[in-house]
Amino acid sequence: MNITRSSRCLGTALSLTAVVFFGACAQNPSESNAPESNPAALTSGNPPPLTGLAPSQPSAVPGVVALRPDHPQTYTVAPGDTLWSIAGRFLQNPWQWREIWRQNPQVRNPDRIYPGDVLRFSHDADGKPQLEAAEREAIPLIKLSPQIRVEELSQPIPPVPRDAVESFLTRALILSDAQWQGAPYIVADDDDQIVYADRDRVYARGAIFDQPRYQVFRPGEPLREPDSGRYLGTAGIYLGQAVLEKDADPATLVLAKTIAPVRAGDRLFPLEGEAELYSFEPHPVPPDTYGFILAKLDTDVTQITQYSSIVINLGAQEGLEPGHVLAIYGKDRTIDDPVSGGTVRLPGERSGLAMVYKVYDLVSYALVMQAERTIRLQDQVTTP
Repeated sequence: MNITRSSRCLGTALSLTAVVFFGACAQNPSESNAPESNPAALTSGNPPPLTGLAPSQPSAVPGVVALRPDHPQTYTVAPGDTLWSIAGRFLQNPWQWREIWRQNPQVRNPDRIYPGDVLRFSHDADGKPQLEAAEREAIPLIKLSPQIRVEELSQPIPPVPRDAVESFLTRALILSDAQWQGAPYIVADDDDQIVYADRDRVYARGAIFDQPRYQVFRPGEPLREPDSGRYLGTAGIYLGQAVLEKDADPATLVLAKTIAPVRAGDRLFPLEGEAELYSFEPHPVPPDTYGFILAKLDTDVTQITQYSSIVINLGAQEGLEPGHVLAIYGKDRTIDDPVSGGTVRLPGERSGLAMVYKVYDLVSYALVMQAERTIRLQDQVTTP
């Protein structure tokens, strides 16, 4: 199944989800299985396929678990761990987590691992590697007098660092021009000001306002594929929230939790609920997946590093889903041959791994899980 970028129109954005992502993997690209580079690919709307010599990392074969030679026999889960970081202690390919996880009757959900749990490595009767959690002691409870609420002392570890993705799960948006134009919008405030902030009363039109709270966005820069110029949507700039006071034409709302000035013409969208990060099944990215990095979401930093959020030019129309893991490769480059003359093309080396966590029709958000060398815009993403 080849899911390179194809010609199509932007559809309705998909709703957000998040994932646990340790699935099986496919082969790394090499000369024997990667298509030859096509100079016309970008002009036709398709990204150039990965070409050149085989990557320096060992190939991952579907169904074969690649263990780290220095993996521990036991590991005690610590605060700040994630499922990915724990899997990386035992496996060369952390997304193969469920390949070695043994279902324990004392642990109802293997994704809910707590600080203090002891993980034990062993082999089953067939010689296959397995990982299991030792029987967990009862989690102590903190009871508050007069017993208004009861809290667990510890929380299960997440698959990825929460602070790396939460803001982008609820505060990121990519829509087509038509969708932006059709969204409800702010027309003015109640005091003839040019910009508005917290506690300012504003008026809005363009919809039946039936939700208690809305998010305020402003259309940002359009996303386009390099060289081909194909339009993939326009990213929104998150500005804050608006609380509904009265539904009418215009409706009355009060701004809250603003992080930037709000203006007339800014758009309103119903507030989405917080995403659940535990209850999703892992699955590998389909074979022969080729795309590239369009943009980064972390505007406060200049480099793409571990736990940076990026935008890739693959989405639901290519079959991408939250939880898909992709390898990142640098671009091929051409140099002069100092001895024989002429030029020679050097293949891009693997620079990291990314995990998809939010999917739109034409693009997806992915989190850089490993950064092995410098990662740049327009680097390729492909089957790990």
